[in-house]
Amino acid sequence: MKLSRAVALATFMTVAASPVFAFNLNDAAGAVSAATGGSGSAATTPQASGLLGTLGSQLNVTPTQAVGGTGALMGLAKNQLSSGDYSSLTKSVPGLDQLSGAGALSGMLGGSGSAATGALGNVKSMGDVNSAFSKLGMDSGMVGQFAPVIIDYLGKQGASGSVLKSLGGIWGVGG
Repeated sequence: MKLSRAVALATFMTVAASPVFAFNLNDAAGAVSAATGGSGSAATTPQASGLLGTLGSQLNVTPTQAVGGTGALMGLAKNQLSSGDYSSLTKSVPGLDQLSGAGALSGMLGGSGSAATGALGNVKSMGDVNSAFSKLGMDSGMVGQFAPVIIDYLGKQGASGSVLKSLGGIWGVGG
């Protein structure tokens, strides 16, 4: 079992370290999923993978950064939105709930216990989000770049305008 996690991590790191900045996260998630027998993919739906791919291509971030940054922001949303609002978000983008908090990175990294995975454990404030971004190798300014892309993507997937406005307020950006 530990060998398959090591293989999954090696596969993921090979894909993430690729010098090509335009990546296809579906391929990365598929590689991790195949290496772990289908259990290691953080984004198992086309909608969730589409969000991560959009972040990667628009912001030039690695798959780990896309998953971790989304996990931090969605973890904060999960802790601060009403359960009904959060539920409506996860219904508009199937698989989005898998990207919330620590489960996002631990799924891709096989629960390796990395600092970034630990930082996503219980995101309750923007300080926690900034800390997670820092552990992922991104500065706090990237939060302001991630949030509008996520909000725009969620809107295109049919998320409610009032929920998007709430997210913008939580994340400190226009919604």
